[in-house]
Amino acid sequence: MSVSNSNPARAFLIGAISVLPLLVWWAGWYPGFLSSDSVDQVGQAFRFDFANFHPIAHTASIWLLTIAWETPAAVTLVQLLVMAGILALAARRLSQLGVPFWLAGGAAIVIASIPMVAATTITVWKDVPFTLALLWAFTELLLIGRDRTAFWSSPWGPLRLGTALGLVWAFRSNGFLTVVPVLIVLAVVERHRLLAWARAVGAVAVVGLLLPLGLQLVLPVEPGGIEPAQVFLSDLAATAVHAPDTIDSEDAALLTAVAPLAVWTERYDCTDSTPLAFAEEFRAEVMADRPGPYRSLILEQVLQATPTIAGHRWCAADYLFVPVARTGTFLHYPPFAIPANDLGISRDPLSFRAYDATLVLYQFAETPERQWFTWRPALAILVGIAVWVAVATRRPLRMLLLAGSLYFAQLANVALTTPAQEFRFAFGLYVIALLSVPLLWLVVRPPAQAAANRSAHREPSDARQGHDV
Repeated sequence: MSVSNSNPARAFLIGAISVLPLLVWWAGWYPGFLSSDSVDQVGQAFRFDFANFHPIAHTASIWLLTIAWETPAAVTLVQLLVMAGILALAARRLSQLGVPFWLAGGAAIVIASIPMVAATTITVWKDVPFTLALLWAFTELLLIGRDRTAFWSSPWGPLRLGTALGLVWAFRSNGFLTVVPVLIVLAVVERHRLLAWARAVGAVAVVGLLLPLGLQLVLPVEPGGIEPAQVFLSDLAATAVHAPDTIDSEDAALLTAVAPLAVWTERYDCTDSTPLAFAEEFRAEVMADRPGPYRSLILEQVLQATPTIAGHRWCAADYLFVPVARTGTFLHYPPFAIPANDLGISRDPLSFRAYDATLVLYQFAETPERQWFTWRPALAILVGIAVWVAVATRRPLRMLLLAGSLYFAQLANVALTTPAQEFRFAFGLYVIALLSVPLLWLVVRPPAQAAANRSAHREPSDARQGHDV
């Protein structure tokens, strides 16, 4: 692929300026945004006593980052620095593809300045490092689109890609649902380079599987974790409400062992599993102790009540595709206040000017009537889909669809597994969609065509020089 009209070094330097708006938010909202889950994980790190409910790779990273500086600010500072670095790297990759340096670098700055991106970047959630790993993998897949032979010929390209995908796997329990389809696509497209592909798979295995296992062995980690069946609690509740005829006596016994049927039906909300999962009568540990029957029940309901399950999944995931929310829907985003805790963590702005300036932006974004284009990610995701459809129409750009495969694999993952409408689940999709917009430059002016045009413009000059000689 031709990479004319680019200046990767300059694009990187401009993109690196994205650190400034992120630092402003960090200084204003120091030590960052934390939810009750965040406080729980930070407490585990401070006590050096881990539970496997959250991915151990993430909790261990919090512990590591807070050894020298015992504050969640250490975590949020590193997150924003890595985000700025990856945005600058993405700008470089886009410029290498042929996007003008000012557009590639400028896009990075704009993305970092968006309140939803800045605020989420300085939140202590596993979804942030997960998104950073996803973005890193995205930049590596863009590099394949530039020169696939050079990428796979070097040992470092596959190892970088595999490490990035491995981190995607390690930082979220459902990360493998994104990684595996991408690896399959790569195996098909690069079937003549399977040895190089195997190096990437090896890196995925080491980082995504062996690293978390090793951390569980060397760190004081309580056994257990999230039972996959618990992710689909609302799907079972949906059948209890909308397709009760598919639930026989044995199925009802399984449900009532967890909670009375009235709880399953009355607490059901297709957009949020929280009211059900945290009901006083709900005993999730029953599913964790006997996961087999509940996994079978979920599969059985998917096959017997397919329309009901499909309708529930659409309702749960419509925040990814429909900008305007239905009445009564609550979208979760970084909480304004830090929950009360015994760790001494409280909001203590380093700069009240930064706080006052960003507070205006936070309040503007959280206003319900504006959320269709602020916290609700559907608009950005739809733009991303449109960009990748446009890229697919240009034959010289189709190798870039490897990067698009990551986007669509993650979109399918979130749509199929989202338990509640939370911006953090769509954070990676949101940023990748915005980073994809500069590719429209290549759609309008494909690199090969641009090179041909420049060659045509040079011909008269070259001819005149030859005549003068």
